[in-house]
This record gives sequence, structure tokens and C-alpha cells, in this order.
Amino acid sequence: MGMLTFPIASKPEFGLPMKVEEGIFLLKMPIPYALDHINLWLLRDGEGWTIIDSGFYSEEATLLWNKVLVDFCHNEPIQKIIITHFHPDHVGMAQWLAHKTNAPVHMSQIEFLTTQMACQEYSKQQKARRREYFERFGLAQEDIQQLQDKVGGYVTGVPEAPTSYQRLVDGQSLLINGEPWHLLQFNGHSPGHICLHNKQRDLLVSGDQILPNISPNVSVNFYESDADPLADYLSSLDTLATLGADTVVLPSHGRIFKGIKERATMLKEGHRKSLDQILAFCQQARSGLEVLHMLYGKRLSLFNLSLATGEAMAHLNYLIGTGEVTRSGDLVYQYKTN
Repeated sequence: MGMLTFPIASKPEFGLPMKVEEGIFLLKMPIPYALDHINLWLLRDGEGWTIIDSGFYSEEATLLWNKVLVDFCHNEPIQKIIITHFHPDHVGMAQWLAHKTNAPVHMSQIEFLTTQMACQEYSKQQKARRREYFERFGLAQEDIQQLQDKVGGYVTGVPEAPTSYQRLVDGQSLLINGEPWHLLQFNGHSPGHICLHNKQRDLLVSGDQILPNISPNVSVNFYESDADPLADYLSSLDTLATLGADTVVLPSHGRIFKGIKERATMLKEGHRKSLDQILAFCQQARSGLEVLHMLYGKRLSLFNLSLATGEAMAHLNYLIGTGEVTRSGDLVYQYKTN
């Protein structure tokens, strides 16, 4: 199988836009996670610029953005702020930028609405539902309590949700600098993630939907606990794999790469391996937590424990959907291979 290739040798530095192609620049910004960066994109757009994704809000990021808008964009108008999806490292500074530049924010409707929800405090009922979700999965009470008390990324990373937006719609095109960018909307990593495909130039701004060296988190949320996001995610990979071999992928994390079909295959194989491990492990009934430990080990930070819970649940729900696993039990779910 062909390997991925990385067409750009030089490494970008934080806050210094790097040219990728005519009129397209990568802007690397810091984020406060183990994954320490996000790639944002600056595109020439007529007399001004279009920004794709905004970064995680911080003092450092505001300083870097102020510098970019003055030194790089020369205070030229920002025409559009496009947000691929609602996660804090993508949407975090969207409203700050909109306020500063008067540019409209463009998102899919479901991502706009999900951002609004993510920026609200949980109600008492939501907290109770979330606790029940963790309990049924088999998490220990002390871990559940810590997860309940944890301050989420939206509190710090997204001080303000966008107050208004223009809707991006799957299958439509958006003109940037007179060039059409075809919009592809996917579920799996988030409910209505937008990728932008410039067919003329064979470029794909992929957000987190497909990344060169990590697998994006595919999680079940407490408020939709029977969802099957993995089925959606795998089907998105099938769609992305139909793009040409010469497509240059501009991802939100990691390096610009070619080989989208190979990467989609690798990601699918990774999930298939996890599914097969679960089927073997659940020959006898297991709790969600036991499955999580088998897949990801026992030494997880609180942040990773919450991601791993959602991800393990996604794999289990997928296998329930295919009829390969049965879920029983009321207080703590038990999963058993059929």
C-alpha cells in the first residue's frame, strides 16, 4: 500500500503564516493540550482575506492574532471566518475575530447550534444524566465525581459562542477569491463537520475529519447515549477515499499530506482492529470500563478518560448496531458478543 507523502518540507512556527500555495497560508497556533498546535488557514479573498478556523482562546493567541491581522494581513478586510466544527480549538476565537474584524462567521447549522449548547453550563438534570451515563459505563464513583467537577475546555477556550452566522450547506459551494470550494459535511468526529474541497486545485481543507498521524476522537455523548457516530465516521472515510490520489490535504493537526485513500484505509483498519479486539474480549460479559481498560490501558488522565469513555462507547454501540454484541443490565451495562 502506498505511503503518505508530505509535499512541504519546512515546518511552520507559531503565529507566522507559511505559504502553502498561491494565496493559501498555514497559520499554526498554540493550544493547551498534549496535541500542542492547530493549523488554521488564511486564504487570499479579493481585496482581503478569508480565515478558516480560529484557534483556542488565550492571551497568547490574541497577541498572535493581533500581530497577524496587522503585520501579515495589513489590516485588509476579513471577508469570512469559516469554522469547520464546534470543538474549542476550532471555534474558540471565532466571536473574538468576528467582533474585531466585522467578518461574518460561516458554519453548518448543527455546528453553530452545538456551539451554543457547549458554551452553556449544565443544568442539574443534565448533570444527573451525565452521571448516570458514566455509572452505566462502569466508571468508579471518585472518577465520576472528578469528571463532574472538571472545568471543560469551553469555559476557558471559548469565552463567547458566535452570536450569528451564515449557514454552510453540504454539497453547495463557497466562493473564495472567485474560486469555488465544494462543501462536504460529515458526522462522526462532530455532528456536522465541514470540509472544503477546491476541485480545480485538488486541495482539501479537512479539519479534523482526516488527519495524517492521529485518529480523530469519535465519541458518544451523554445526551445521545445510543448514537452510532462510528458508523457515520467510517462512511465519511469511504467518501473521502474517493478523492483523487493527487489531492493535497490541509489538516487541522499535523503536516500537509498526500495519500488520502491510503490514510482513510489506515484509519478504517485501526477501528476494525479495535472492534475485533472487543468481540474477542466480550466472549464473556464485560462492563464498558473493562472494555476501555482493554483498549486504552488503565493509566489515563481525567481528560483522556472522558475521551476514551466516549470512544469505547462508540465502538460498543457500533457492534450493537451490527448485531454482533448485546447490551444487558440496568445499573451497569454488560456487553457480550453474540
